[in-house]
Amino acid sequence: MDEKGQWINKREPCKDQQKLMLLLKDVEEKLADLKARWPFHSVQPRMVSEREDLEEERERLMRLLDEQQ
Repeated sequence: MDEKGQWINKREPCKDQQKLMLLLKDVEEKLADLKARWPFHSVQPRMVSEREDLEEERERLMRLLDEQQ
């Protein structure tokens, strides 16, 4: 996601490592918040979808950072 909370276009990867690290931190914070609110029973499909999206974005950002090193 960018600063406005929008996903970065996967066809135009961000080249700035510092920006990628900030985006990764933001995604990890959102994922941690979601996990903290995760109920023991009856998880809403919306929450499952959000978790999957955040995990995919985290993996993508980590790959981009690895490519730059």
